[in-house]
This record gives sequence, C-alpha cells and structure tokens, in this order.
Amino acid sequence: MFGKTSRKVFWLLLLIGGMIMIGIKSPATAEDVDIRAAWVWQAQSVKSAGDELLENAAKHKINRLYVNVDTTISKEVYRAFIAKADREGIAIEALGGDPFWGVQGREGPMLRLTSWVQDYNQAVEASERFDAIHLDVKPYVLPAWKEDAKPLVQSWISNMKMVLNQAKQDGGIAVHVDLPFWLDSYTVKGDRTADDADNEALSHWFIQNVDHVTLLAYRDNAQGNNGIIRIIEQEMQWADASGTSVTVGVNTKPMPGEEFTSFAGKGSAQLENALQEVATAFREHKSYAGSAVHDLTYWGELEPGEQTPPEKPVNPPASAPEIRGTYIWEASQVTDDGGDHILAFAKQQKINWLYVRLDLDQRHSSYRSFVKRAKAQGIEVHAMGGHPIWGKKENRPRIKRLIDYVKNYNAEVEPDERFEGIHLDIEPYTLPEWEANRNTLLTEWASNIAYFQEETKKDSNLETSADLAVWLDTYPLPGKDISVTEFMIDTLDHVSLMAFRNTAEGSNGIAAVVSQEMEIADRLGKRLLISVEMKENFEGTHISFHEKGAEEMESQLIKLPDLLSKYKAYKGNLVHAYDYWIEAKP
Repeated sequence: MFGKTSRKVFWLLLLIGGMIMIGIKSPATAEDVDIRAAWVWQAQSVKSAGDELLENAAKHKINRLYVNVDTTISKEVYRAFIAKADREGIAIEALGGDPFWGVQGREGPMLRLTSWVQDYNQAVEASERFDAIHLDVKPYVLPAWKEDAKPLVQSWISNMKMVLNQAKQDGGIAVHVDLPFWLDSYTVKGDRTADDADNEALSHWFIQNVDHVTLLAYRDNAQGNNGIIRIIEQEMQWADASGTSVTVGVNTKPMPGEEFTSFAGKGSAQLENALQEVATAFREHKSYAGSAVHDLTYWGELEPGEQTPPEKPVNPPASAPEIRGTYIWEASQVTDDGGDHILAFAKQQKINWLYVRLDLDQRHSSYRSFVKRAKAQGIEVHAMGGHPIWGKKENRPRIKRLIDYVKNYNAEVEPDERFEGIHLDIEPYTLPEWEANRNTLLTEWASNIAYFQEETKKDSNLETSADLAVWLDTYPLPGKDISVTEFMIDTLDHVSLMAFRNTAEGSNGIAAVVSQEMEIADRLGKRLLISVEMKENFEGTHISFHEKGAEEMESQLIKLPDLLSKYKAYKGNLVHAYDYWIEAKP
C-alpha cells in the first residue's frame, strides 16, 4: 500500500526471502485494510502518556500515527512505544516539520531528523522501527511566499532532494509528505500553473518523487464543487499514474472564520460519513490508501452526534474588551514631566494600558509624574524591558537589574505613582543560536522566565508578563512535556500574543492564529492580550496595518470580541507601538 509499485514488489521479495533490510518495515496493517491515521504533535506524549496515546488511537480505530519526534527522548522510550503499537496493529511514522526547512541553507534539522531515524531503525528490531519519515514543512506560510513564491519553491525542492538522497542511504527509509490540495496551482518554477507542458505542477513533482503523500483536503463535506472529492481529483489521477499511494487528510481543529475547512463543532458522525463517501468515491483508484485526521487531540473533542453550529451566537455580542493599550519604547518620552503628547493621544484613543520601557540609568523621580498623570487618566502602567540576549543565562543579571529598579522605585514613590507590573520583550529567536543551538537557547530562555517570575514575586505583588510570538506553540520545551507557549503562559501572570496579522477572520487571521493559545490559557486560568502591528513590515502584506491604516485596524479589532467570545482568557488588545500608531494612515 505504501510507495511505488516497484518498491512494494522489492520489499515483498525481500520478506519472502527472509532478508528483512534495515529501514522500512512492513505496515502494521493488512494490505486490504484502509489506512486510518492521525497526527500527534505532542512529542513528549510518547514518553509521558504513551499508553494513553495508544488507547485513544484504539478508540478511533486508528492503525497509523504520525508522531512528532523529539530526538532528545531516549531511544528506549521509542522502542517500547513502537513495539507496543506494533502489537496493537498501529504503525508509527516519525513526524517532523518547520516552515523554515523549505528555506535555502536551513535544511539541516530535516537532514538530522532523517539521519536520526535511520540510525535508530538500524539499531532496533523490526517491530520497533519507524515505518517512515513524515514531513510537514509548509514554507507557504512564510511571508516571503506571498511576496514571491519562486525562491521558496526552488529551495523547498532542493532541500527535499537532499532529504530523499539521505533517505536512500544505509538501507533506506520511506519519505512521506503532507501537501495542501491547492499546491497544484503552483509550478516547480514557482509560478502559478500555466498551460505549458514543461511547467510541471508543484504537487505533481512531489507525487512523482516521494513514497507517499497525505493530501490536506481541508473541507467539511465530501460532495459538491468545493467538496473533498472534487478538489483532489487531479492529484489522485497523478498518483494513479505514478504508483504513489495517497491518504486523504481532513481537519478537526477549530478554524474561526473558515469553519468550512474543519469538522470542529460538527460532530464525529459528520466526519465519519464524509470519510466513508471519500473512500467509496476513490475505491477504484489504485493510489487511494485511506484517510488521516488532523489531529488526534482535536478529533477526541468532537461530539458523537452531528452538531451544526448556529449561524449567529446564541448570546448577545461580547462587549468591547476591557484592555486597550500600546507600547512606549522611548523612555525619554515620559521622563521628567514629559509624556503629555502620549496622554493626549491615549485619551483620544481610549487607551487604558501602557507598557513603558525604562532607562535604568535615570533616577527614580524621572518617572513619577508620568505614571501619576497616567493613572489619574485611568491608565494602568507596566514597566518594560528586554532584548533578545536576555534569553541567554549569562544575561540573567540584566533581568535582575530591571526587577530591582522597579521594586526600589515602587518602594520610594507614592501609591498612585507605582508601576503595576513588569513586562519583558525578549524574542531570542532572532539570535544566531536559534538555528545553531536552539534547544540550549530554549532551555535558558525558559529558565530566565522562571527566574523572572520567582524574583519579581519576592516581596511584591507586581504582575509579570511577556510578549510571545504565536508560532511558538509548535516548539516543545526541551526536557518538558509542554510547548514553549504553554510554559510561558503557565509561568507568567499574563502574556501578550504577537498576533501580527491585519485581518481578524480567516484561517490565517488574528482569531485563528491565537486560538490554541487561548485554549491553553483558559485551561490554566491565565489572561491573554492580543498585540497587532502598525510598524511598516517587509515580510508580507498580511503582517501589519501600516498600509491599511488606523481605521481598518479598528474595523478588524472590533470583530475580535465576537470571534473570541468563548475564551475567558481574552482580555483585550494592544497596538505595536505608540510611535507608529500616532503616525498611522487614517
């Protein structure tokens, strides 16, 4: 069922001859049984809840799991987990992915994953091996794709060729990939598809060159012009011709604003009916191998019965969020009786929250007047500091200096002149170490945040907070069974999510990109603020409101209370930053 026909025959002959090579093992499922797969992105679950993971898989009659691999986990853990999965008829694929793996010069982690899996497979018994390497790269989510897809398409193909060559070494292992159905509208030259026989569709290239494809056909129905069956017909024909097997991927993750792309809220019955219709429609296609559901966690949250959500909320629209704030990056703007222009703007814009960067070389009295006037205007003021290098352990004294300054300041001034909290903006992913030694950097960053929380709370009730990029939920914290995002939310009093998008709705809009963080914060009982960008940005037209202007920003922000009404964690919005907002286009 997996790989091209010649590959299947080759392995079958080896099995018959009793010469099982190191690498691809025979599928745990029988050849006449459809694949029923699911993604598992929580890498640490293999270590902390492997039995529970397999029990959940059994409940959904899953026979294949795409499991995100953490190479720091002991190989013995994987041996035990995969052996038990094998006994239960479940094949395990080594899942990995990062949009930057498609960028030229950043293929290293992908190659290291491939090598690690090959080395592992060589060292263990056949029943303990990964069945394939499963790649979910998605360079098309990077801002550069929308600006000019050509370079990224070329580098993605180049990087994939390196992985495919690596996978052939030392006995070989199959390479499987996730592909959205709409990639057939791009070519290997990076252009949109043209009527040119020499201009091969990008999807066709992948289908021709990899062992297996999971087509991400994210729709909530099988039939119709925009249904699952219709949108992947071309890919199924290409796969038939090339002998490449295909599983059809569907989505169960909530997608605010694009509900038609997910079965979330529609019940497991509707999901199962659609999967059955897809299987029936493609039964005669030799490439059809089965289905895959994204992902196991969200799948488990579906209600048994079909539930069509109401078109409008049952409750009245949520009121405007309480917090409306911005960032002041220039300390000199507020020192020594300054800041009148900021407070005038704040009154005009109904701002009630400020993060103010401090110059720690200034005397304490420099900030008293501004904080007092701001508080009299109903504005909560938090002291701010940070730099990417503050994520490194060696720079922890810089954090300590900020904490001590604010504590000493608050002890010296009157109650109505005090800061309410301390806010950090660190962003260590801009450092070279993020690529060169990421696990160490993540560990040190987390340790510094834990230190910040503990040190701040000593003899004070100051609120702790930090800025957090929304995509950090894809990175596990080394040695911990949680993501970087969950650790930060759990550790601090509140987090400001840098949801730098200029539309509220849609699969890549503000509400969608913060949904997972909102769920985490709700579970942990923490507060979240949403920060949007007004600064000019050259990474893509979807990032900033700089070109769209302040009026358009307001029209998008006003949608968020309704879009995020089910989350208790959502407490308001911030605009980055004052200097850009005050100069914004109307």
